[in-house]
Amino acid sequence: MGEAHTGPSEALRTKIDGLPTEPGVYIFIDAIGRVIYIGKGVNLRSRVRSYFAPGASDGRVLFTAIVGQTANLDCIVCQNELEALLLENNLIKKHRPRFNLRLRDDKTYVSLRVTVSEAWPRVQVIRHWKDDGNLYFGPYPSASSVREVLRVIKKYIPLRTCTNAFFDSRRRPCLEYEIGRCTAPCVGHDTEESYAELVEQALLLLRGKDRTLIAKLEARMDEAAASREYERAGKLRDQIAAVRHVLEKQNVAEVPHGDCDVFAIHRHDDFVSVQVMLVREGRLLESTAHSLRSEDPDSTLLSAFLGQFYLGDKFLPPEVLVSVVPDDRDLLETWLSGRASHPVSVRAPQRGGKRRLIEMAQKNAAVSATTDELRLEAREKIAHSIAEHLGLTEPVRRIECYDISNIQGSLSVASRVAFEDGEPDPDLYRRYRIRTVRGADDFASMREVLDRRFRPSEKRDPLPDLVLVDGGKGQLGRALEAFAKHGVDVAVAGIAKERRKGGESSVEERIFVPGRSEPIDLGPDTPESYLLQRVRDEAHRFANTYHRELRRRSHLVSGLEEIPGIGPKRRKTLIRHFGSLQKIREASLEQIGATPGMTRAAAEATYRFLHADEEPNLELLDPPPESPIGVDEAPPKEAGA
Repeated sequence: MGEAHTGPSEALRTKIDGLPTEPGVYIFIDAIGRVIYIGKGVNLRSRVRSYFAPGASDGRVLFTAIVGQTANLDCIVCQNELEALLLENNLIKKHRPRFNLRLRDDKTYVSLRVTVSEAWPRVQVIRHWKDDGNLYFGPYPSASSVREVLRVIKKYIPLRTCTNAFFDSRRRPCLEYEIGRCTAPCVGHDTEESYAELVEQALLLLRGKDRTLIAKLEARMDEAAASREYERAGKLRDQIAAVRHVLEKQNVAEVPHGDCDVFAIHRHDDFVSVQVMLVREGRLLESTAHSLRSEDPDSTLLSAFLGQFYLGDKFLPPEVLVSVVPDDRDLLETWLSGRASHPVSVRAPQRGGKRRLIEMAQKNAAVSATTDELRLEAREKIAHSIAEHLGLTEPVRRIECYDISNIQGSLSVASRVAFEDGEPDPDLYRRYRIRTVRGADDFASMREVLDRRFRPSEKRDPLPDLVLVDGGKGQLGRALEAFAKHGVDVAVAGIAKERRKGGESSVEERIFVPGRSEPIDLGPDTPESYLLQRVRDEAHRFANTYHRELRRRSHLVSGLEEIPGIGPKRRKTLIRHFGSLQKIREASLEQIGATPGMTRAAAEATYRFLHADEEPNLELLDPPPESPIGVDEAPPKEAGA
């Protein structure tokens, strides 16, 4: 790990003096080549110089740490401030600097799309909005609320869920129709008028028009009961109860505004909680808190937060309400309006219903801060404790762990998982197919994976604080070889289980580090030990999941493996001759039989298998005789085998 220094070196000072005076982005780099801070400035030279001026830190701890650890810097000149803003946020997402504000939850939220542009609309879960003539609802930060809405629609509003290709190719209803989850319009079992009523019900539910929807359903229920159609009336009664339940479970609140996003800050010393509330069509859909440590003023912090929050492909409402006016508000409004294709204003309301929204968000931020600050302090304590045990000067916040998985050397794979501040970071999960190693050589496989991970490249992911390998001294040695080859200066440790007499309960974890012959004792029941075990177990799970997937693929290559008389050679011939499984399914019996090497019996078996769910529409010649009871028949051999 790099050591902090008190001031810029002569080489760094010379580089600062040579910076351009145009707008752009500056990048601070530490002694081992890691990006530690990224910022933007209208005048790059003036902005960077301000960091190293006497008294610039003004007693701020994080500011002093940034300057003290900067050993090198880079810059990118931009055409204007707006371009610099966008580039800054993208570089922060790519490099994940330790001293920048970075949202962990920076993915796009899920939304729902009703494909009204299609003749028979369906409801889909999507993450990206498009101007395609369909109706969009959301976004929904809570995946559970989306699942609940879809469950009600699928059970009580039986719209189709199949793809257009599947819909167009149907000749008879599928299983969804048999269990009452679809009206089978694909084969003419429903009319356009009746199906349109179902679409209208789904739209009312998604728009939150619960009173209108329930009133319509109650009228239909009364009509069915009066006509003595008690079964239909019972279904409508259940649908009404389900709609009421899902609206209660969403716990939506009426607010005095249409569509807006609300951001409010609560601060206690350097601990900050930012509350985000999403309001859609006058209903509060979600309220989420983001906690972090920052010494920046609230206006600066909120500007950085908004830049990261809206970096993904999110829905942009016409108004963004904030508790304090952010720095670069005009720049943010220009950027957001350009992305939304409609005006977006960033406002700090002082009175009225919108101000009450801000006050509601601030109260929620204060409540979240109470527990989040304790959780953050516990994570920081563990990060410092692990660093102390491993002899490191900086806290261990970002951990990567690697594991190898194979069965007797076949389908050898590796996994990489990443944890930050004690929590998984799936964006940095990776999986590898072992390319150069033959057989069950875990040491060589680990060396290959680490060599591929840490070789210099512009696309290389940011370096972690600690690399953890699943294994003892042997795996640790392979990691050190890969690091030495590429000049990587990152802390590394090996974690291995040691079984003592007494069975599973006597398993102890051993942590190996370079330069020590004996493992480090973290204690069996300490938070530090639990965290490293959790990281290792997650890498093991991820590797095994990938290995199982490859095994499944190797056994289900084409979908023809279960056909009697069709072995590997005939499968390859069929795929090569027709080009795809779909083309084989569309072929006639005579076309299949004309495939090179295909017998009449094999062709009939293939045709039967691919059309098992359809009514028979041809006379098969010479059906194969049934085997005598009690006699095992060996599978037929392939021609030329």
